[in-house]
Amino acid sequence: MPVDPDRLLLMGRIGRPHGVRGEMKVFPETDDPNRLALLDRLFVGESPEAAREVTVEGVRFQYPKGRTVVLLTLDGVDTREGAEDLVGRELYADADDLPALEEGEAFLHDLVGLEVVVVDGEGGVVGEPVGTVRDLYEGAQLLFAIQRPDGTEVLLPDVDEFVDRLDLDARRLYVRPPEGLF
Repeated sequence: MPVDPDRLLLMGRIGRPHGVRGEMKVFPETDDPNRLALLDRLFVGESPEAAREVTVEGVRFQYPKGRTVVLLTLDGVDTREGAEDLVGRELYADADDLPALEEGEAFLHDLVGLEVVVVDGEGGVVGEPVGTVRDLYEGAQLLFAIQRPDGTEVLLPDVDEFVDRLDLDARRLYVRPPEGLF
């Protein structure tokens, strides 16, 4: 039975082959690359709609220059040429196959579209929503790209000083932004 593409979460992108036995480098698109080692199956394709199920045979890790690279072996891919055929494809996991999130955790894709609301020092709402989370950028820390009602965009770091709380049920992100940001 095919998996609903809306349930597929991007886990990484396939890079060049590693060796001659079908192993490939994967550049993780998840905050915890170790999740890949917990999965028995993944989905490979140019998009979630075009992805096909594959069985995971092996997962190893390399840490060049402080980054994490996953060395992945898939069932049926046992030559360098087979791995080369998958370069540039994306790897997805079914949300049901991933471990449950801890309290206060969320998948990054669940944060896009949240309404952004400013709160005071005690957590009380101050005024109307100031924008919507349009995108997320990862670097030294996660940045929320918040689109304002006038179409402009501001970036807000995901740090305790600025982010008060998250309410996924209400689809709201409560923030204490630095003075003058909004």
